[in-house]
Amino acid sequence: MEADAATHLAVNIAPSPTERANALLASGAIAEAVGLMSDAAGRDDPEALYTLGLWHVFGQPVRRDFSRARFFFGRAGQAGHAQGALTFAVFVAMGAGGPADWRAALALIETAAPTTPAAARQVELLAAMNLDANGVPQSLPATEPLSTSPKVGIVRALFTPDECAHVIGLSRGAMRPSIVADPRTGRELPHPIRTSDGTVMGPIQQDLVVHALNHRIASVSGSRVRQGEPLSVLRYAPGQQYRLHHDCLPGETNQRELTLIAYLNDAYEGGATSFPAADIAFRGEVGDAILFVNSLPSGRVDERSRHAGLPVSSGEKWVCTRWIRTRDFDPWGAYPV
Repeated sequence: MEADAATHLAVNIAPSPTERANALLASGAIAEAVGLMSDAAGRDDPEALYTLGLWHVFGQPVRRDFSRARFFFGRAGQAGHAQGALTFAVFVAMGAGGPADWRAALALIETAAPTTPAAARQVELLAAMNLDANGVPQSLPATEPLSTSPKVGIVRALFTPDECAHVIGLSRGAMRPSIVADPRTGRELPHPIRTSDGTVMGPIQQDLVVHALNHRIASVSGSRVRQGEPLSVLRYAPGQQYRLHHDCLPGETNQRELTLIAYLNDAYEGGATSFPAADIAFRGEVGDAILFVNSLPSGRVDERSRHAGLPVSSGEKWVCTRWIRTRDFDPWGAYPV
């Protein structure tokens, strides 16, 4: 009886294939770790399938391959891995690693909704959007001109309060202090211009709601959704700011042509977005957005587009930013050529 109990306990506490693979990676046994996970995936182990998907996205310890990642996320979802199913839906919606199919992605989260609260919430928010069969908005608020030089416009209520709260909720646990790498040493240092916390909502971090919002940003800015960088979410505490800067990148041929900043809350003081050259200081209500052009028709930087996020004096300011390139932008090789 005691021997049976001991055997039962040993079975219960045995490390999972993923835990064993992580230990092998830590010891430098990469080939053994990959082999272990591949064997476990062959037995439809949900966590192994999901982890292999992540490995193929991040390019460690295997080669980055979004097609393989999509395959493993799909298999993980079929094996009962809830997050795997949701991530697979995002890949299908985006067209990451394969064809884009909004209706198929929506069907995936509708199937998951009865047992997965995160899927149910996505279904609820998406049902309130006026979207076509490809997830593109069928109506948009007007853009109000605020300045002609630099070219700046305001889009009132681009996002709903529920959508803003959803983006904050997805981002809150992933916020990190803004940093830059020292070009001489490679060491991470506090960002000299931006003192906020932030996160980037890439293919793993986002969901179908964020993808639909990216489509809305593309539509209101007159761009394609794939021209946009991943949505960046920023949080400013009292005293934090984004000092005067422009959004163009030095030496970049696929330039940040446009910027859209959406205001996700209003429970703060200070924190206006300032354009000194136009004598503008704008502070949006929840869901409002400001859209501006960063470059001249020649492609050169419009120096008058320099702007700042003024210091927050009280409360927390939450915004999200989408930098829109001149051409499609695919930093991870997510989309099939």
